[in-house]
Amino acid sequence: MPDLRLIASDIDGTLADDQGELAPETIVTLRALLRRGMSVVLVTGLNPWAVRRYLAHISGEDSFPELRAIALNGIFLLEGEALHEGRFTPPEVIRDTIPLLLEEGHVPLVFGADGVTRYVPVPAGMATVEALVASRPYQPFVQVADVAELLATPAALVSMTGSAEAAARVAERLQAVLGERAYIVHQPGLRRSWVEVNHREARKDVALLALAARLGFTPEEILYFGDSLNDLPVFEKVPHVVAVENARPEIKARAWRLAPPNHAAGVARFLQELFGVRER
Repeated sequence: MPDLRLIASDIDGTLADDQGELAPETIVTLRALLRRGMSVVLVTGLNPWAVRRYLAHISGEDSFPELRAIALNGIFLLEGEALHEGRFTPPEVIRDTIPLLLEEGHVPLVFGADGVTRYVPVPAGMATVEALVASRPYQPFVQVADVAELLATPAALVSMTGSAEAAARVAERLQAVLGERAYIVHQPGLRRSWVEVNHREARKDVALLALAARLGFTPEEILYFGDSLNDLPVFEKVPHVVAVENARPEIKARAWRLAPPNHAAGVARFLQELFGVRER
């Protein structure tokens, strides 16, 4: 078996089930590996508010210095109580993105440096946004009057959420307009689909490899689990990558190994088999 010392995993569709929850088996398995001294990193497109909930579920009443998280595809790093900022989307990119979203009838969601998501109401897209706000009581959302107020606070990124068809169309248009000035993440989902416009180097692979190097790990010592397109850059640069059974075909095609699906605690079961974890 390779000398694997850092376990990293995507959350939605990989570590968590289809309702976004961690199975008790997953929590117990990760705690067992942390107690062995292994490093565990959650690597996700979710924002820091959502990520802190997962870190708390894994930690329980314990404190694990080797438990960390990369949020918003590399914009933030969470270590203990510290929140480190990375590369924010350039203001001119955000200014070019918002009119396109408004033209398409979508609500621009701007995640600010202060951790607040601000949005301008757009009638056609408000039902989707209201459902999103209701599903995240732990995250602050603020409705503002106009685009000027939307941009008054430094922004980490801008995004939209909607149907799979709408998200695909927006992603294609944004790619044509922004080109290489931004890293556009298109995330088809079961409940809702997303398009996020990030700094061109705010990617999972960049953030994970930088963190691993700082901790003294090589890419060969990383074990990474993923399922979706924003995991693809990691799958292209890390040799020991595992796709859950429900992963997209592009991810499975590059996988070192396959794991059971996310709804069956696939990551936990793979780790139990690989590392001989028998704790329940």
